Amino acid sequence: MAALFNLETHVQFLKSVGPARARALDRLGIMTVGDLLAHYPRRYFDRSATVPIGRARPGTEATVLGEVLTAGDRRTRTGGSLLTLSLGDDSGVLFCVWFNQKYLKNQFRPGRKVMASGVVQRHQGRLQMTHPDFEILDDEGADDGGSVPAGLHTGRLVPVYGLTSGIGQHWLRALVYQSLERLGTQGPELLPAAIARRRALPGRAQALRDIHFPADPAALEAARRRLVYEELFTVQLLMALRREHARRQAGLKLEKPGELTKRLVDGLPYQLTRAQRRVLGEILADLRSGSAMHRLLQGDVGSGKTLVALISALFVVEQGYQAVVLAPTEVLAQQHAAVMTRLCAPLGVTVESLTGSTPSAKRRAVLEGAAAGEVDLLVGTHAVLEGDVRLPRLALAVVDEQHRFGVRQRGKSATTEQGTAAHVLVMSATPIPRSLGLTLYGDLDLSLIDEMPVGRIPIQTHIARDEQEEQVWQECRREVERGRQVYVIYPVIEETEGQDLKAAVSECERLRAEVFPGTRVELLHGKMKAKDKQAVMAAFTAGEAPVLVATTVVEVGVDVPNATAMVIHNPERFGLAQLHQLRGRIGRGKDASRCWLLCDRFLGEESWERVKFFSEHTDGFELAEEDLRLRGPGDAWGVRQHGAPGFRLANPVRDAQLARECREDVDALLRDDPKLAGVEGRALRDALARSWASAATFMAG
Repeated sequence: MAALFNLETHVQFLKSVGPARARALDRLGIMTVGDLLAHYPRRYFDRSATVPIGRARPGTEATVLGEVLTAGDRRTRTGGSLLTLSLGDDSGVLFCVWFNQKYLKNQFRPGRKVMASGVVQRHQGRLQMTHPDFEILDDEGADDGGSVPAGLHTGRLVPVYGLTSGIGQHWLRALVYQSLERLGTQGPELLPAAIARRRALPGRAQALRDIHFPADPAALEAARRRLVYEELFTVQLLMALRREHARRQAGLKLEKPGELTKRLVDGLPYQLTRAQRRVLGEILADLRSGSAMHRLLQGDVGSGKTLVALISALFVVEQGYQAVVLAPTEVLAQQHAAVMTRLCAPLGVTVESLTGSTPSAKRRAVLEGAAAGEVDLLVGTHAVLEGDVRLPRLALAVVDEQHRFGVRQRGKSATTEQGTAAHVLVMSATPIPRSLGLTLYGDLDLSLIDEMPVGRIPIQTHIARDEQEEQVWQECRREVERGRQVYVIYPVIEETEGQDLKAAVSECERLRAEVFPGTRVELLHGKMKAKDKQAVMAAFTAGEAPVLVATTVVEVGVDVPNATAMVIHNPERFGLAQLHQLRGRIGRGKDASRCWLLCDRFLGEESWERVKFFSEHTDGFELAEEDLRLRGPGDAWGVRQHGAPGFRLANPVRDAQLARECREDVDALLRDDPKLAGVEGRALRDALARSWASAATFMAG
């Protein structure tokens, strides 16, 4: 009897998949037929309409077919490599360039036929594509793993997949085709039939076939719409179920605030903003409601979220309970602990910190104090989630930069010793666009600090090319002479062969010797020992080290008001939201601040536009929307490490209308079948259990 073939079938049972290729597919996250069919094309060659090279127009996207004339690589001024390929046909010549990918050179033997697809540019008077997709047409196709239609690779919209070593386009294309043929119309229909009809969506089997091998652009768009709708629908359904679960959870009911919080607020050298007061009112209402709080607190960099978290913690401390604050890095945890200790000491509130590098003797003392109820507020990293940490009167868990924690860690932080639900406040300084927030955080109540403290001066952002670097350093030296401080950010810690990037370690030595002679320049990166990181940050915070050379370890939460200048090398290597976080380390004091983006002169057009957009915008939500549009949401939940997928096709900015339709359909479905007990409801529940098991299990954001 033939073995059953379905989406759960392991890829090793497909024709032409041996052990080596199975391992290569595993590197792409492909273990089953379902994984293979969900490895969607990242683009398509339109081989039904290639353009003669001479008719390719600058500024447009085109697919051309040409013969390799020359291929050569050279070193760039900054030590990287530049591979240049010239393709020719009867109408002209096109140059293709790749940075730091000289290993491709061996594929481009003169005379080979190559199809290239990308945006055409005019550079120094010649037609050029930067990092185009390409496929070598001759000497390929012999290993298709069995018979495939003659037109699978030519004369149509041809899928282009993400690859890894040992996997070629022709072979992977044939493998997908083989799977679709064997699967036929099998496979579960996740969407209820009535919804699919109302939204005019094709069946799932047809959509899978058309997303890989569309007959035309209309079939491709219909397939994409169906599969995007399915992704958004399952996430919205999960959010609705989690939201309902949270509403049923009983939580500790607190009384109105007492003198402790009032004394803290009255003792501040500044007034709370209206937005901070509004948010605190929302949090207090949750704490007094009798239901467990599940709230997301959003606020731009420097808007005062940490103070709101501390006041929220004092709400529970003054009534005899304990609170915990969870931070993603030791640097941020230690900074939170220092600030909160300083503010709480006059109030008689005990604050302790616990990280992976806490010495054994100190750790034992903290654990004993926490277990005895003598520690009111415990601040730390994931170390506070370990099994020997006891907080018998835990009432509030604050999770800072919540997207950096896995769902399991966030869920554990919300569990009390008695197994009941603690109140949970999750915070993010990474702005989450409303379109994404409604989709991904629909189970949480949302509070927004949309107002900056009085007196903040907007940061000026400038783009500088390599040849302008000395002018940038002159400006930075002037800041140091005025008694202010400077961040210098690099994308990597150490130099790597073939990588055209400046590195923090080697550049720090150069800055000490050549750029800031006689000035204390410190280095901070993630591979340093915790005590060394702590010493460096202490020196920089105290103003003893005017210049800090760092990687993105300073991205989150570091607060040094005296720092007024930042230089970011290779800004194109960072996402817009990450750049915004980095820039947010300056502009926190009373003095004007400036940020320089130091770019390589070989920056591609797309990267240049992204960096330019960042330099012209300071609003975190605008930057987050653009980042989401350009890069997609990826693993916005941080759940992939626990087995749940991120979005593969959906982008809640681009697909905002579909997301709204999904929400309407989910609400209607749960009104009719709130427990998903019907035939279609049970199928959906099973699908959620398979795809989102870890996200569904833990309810705390």
